[in-house]
Amino acid sequence: MEAIVNYLSGKDTFVSMKTGEGKTLCYVVSAICFDGLTIVFSPLKALMKDQKREFIKIGISCAALYANLSQGACVQEKIFEEIAYGLIKVLFVTPEKLVSNERFCRFITQLYEQKREA
Repeated sequence: MEAIVNYLSGKDTFVSMKTGEGKTLCYVVSAICFDGLTIVFSPLKALMKDQKREFIKIGISCAALYANLSQGACVQEKIFEEIAYGLIKVLFVTPEKLVSNERFCRFITQLYEQKREA
């Protein structure tokens, strides 16, 4: 609950919780209450796929980016474009994607800086 209160107060929020403690509620609140992108880091690709499917069912646009080669460059480019146009509300990302891809890090940094300037 503290994470949601902090986030709703406009504070940048990093949440690390055990399975079953309510992380998904934090993502949903963020996506519904605020403009822009909510980024969710998850080490479990299967969980990301499940959550993506459930979010789409309730009408929240989302995508997932993986560091491995199972997702081609064309698919990832399409996701970047959709994010840039504001079509994606929640982005699920593996931690490996963050640490292994400088282009992705620059892209996320640009989005963050644009939000701060607005």
